[in-house]
Amino acid sequence: MFDIDFRTFGKNFLISIAIYPVVLIGVWALIALGTYAADMHMPADTKPLVYGLVFAVLTFALIDILGVATVVLALVSSANLIEYAQLLIPGRSASPVDFLAGLSGILLAATLVWTARSLVNRGQPEES
Repeated sequence: MFDIDFRTFGKNFLISIAIYPVVLIGVWALIALGTYAADMHMPADTKPLVYGLVFAVLTFALIDILGVATVVLALVSSANLIEYAQLLIPGRSASPVDFLAGLSGILLAATLVWTARSLVNRGQPEES
C-alpha cells in the first residue's frame, strides 16, 4: 500500500522534530496575544487544542515538500515520541489526550489538503 523509503522517512522525521518547537512557540504566542488583546486568561485545558493546531500547521507546511505519506507518518511518530519523552522528564507525564489532539490535527489537515486538491483537479480538463 505504502512504498516508504526509510532514509526519506528518517530525514522527514528529523525535519518535523526540528520544526516542531518553532511552530509550537508560534502558536502559543498567537493564542497568548489573542487572549491578552481580548483581556482574557488562557485556560489550561486549551493545551490539546494547541497541540492539534501545531500538528495541523506542520502538516500544511510540510505536505508539499515531503509528500503526504511520509509527512503523516513522521508527524504521528514525532507526536508519539514527544509523549514518551515526557515520561523521562521529572514532573511531566505522557498525555493520551495530547497525542490524540496532535493526531486529529494531522489527519484533519491531511484530509483538507486531499479534499482541496481533489476539488481543484476535478475542475481541470483531463490530459489525453
